[in-house]
Amino acid sequence: MSARAERLRSLVKRHGEDVVVNGTRTVRMVVFVATSGLLRSLFHDDDLLTLSRPMWAGVVSAEEVLNEGDSISRDGVSHTVRRVVTLKSGNAPVVKVAVWSR
Repeated sequence: MSARAERLRSLVKRHGEDVVVNGTRTVRMVVFVATSGLLRSLFHDDDLLTLSRPMWAGVVSAEEVLNEGDSISRDGVSHTVRRVVTLKSGNAPVVKVAVWSR
């Protein structure tokens, strides 16, 4: 694992919160409200019209298994993962960014 990936993994571990994925496992994630820029970079405008708001985003370690269609439970509310992208430094995966909504 690259030094950059290790630093980001450490930040997620230190500042993230636990969310439940598919009702079976807990994943550490830094959660935030998805910005319009992030949403527009991941979805077509027509797709955005059909998705409920608010839309949330989270950053997880690149090693975590998280897929589109998975369910995320946070604060007792269940959401569906709409998109997952892996951010890389060179060819090395650093973190995954997931976007979800109800």
